Amino acid sequence: MSTQLSFTKQEQGARSRFRELLTQAESTEDVKKFFYQTVRDLLMDVCGTLPAFNIQDVQLDLDQGEGYTLSDRLMNEADLSNLMHGSDLDDILGRLSKNAWNRYRQLEKNPAKSEQKIFPIPGS
Repeated sequence: MSTQLSFTKQEQGARSRFRELLTQAESTEDVKKFFYQTVRDLLMDVCGTLPAFNIQDVQLDLDQGEGYTLSDRLMNEADLSNLMHGSDLDDILGRLSKNAWNRYRQLEKNPAKSEQKIFPIPGS
């Protein structure tokens, strides 16, 4: 039986910061940006060093409407494939994406309310 790495300590810190960010999200774009930032910080905490990557490398899976995607470039250059299979990192990222999707759908249902927060109408 192989050893399974656990990153629950890192997850706890990331989840609490992520919850705070999601409550501040005023648009679906904010949710995507905050998801990227949280995953980036978590991966840096877990891996120590990573190749340079950007928001296109870490995305909510908009095609499926759930989950997340990591770019092939990031998976290969950071050797995340082995880490994902030998740890609970995939599950952690799945839980973070589930929280992001809940907030994303909530904001998506009422875009007028989001726009009013972003572009307030004077006198209202």
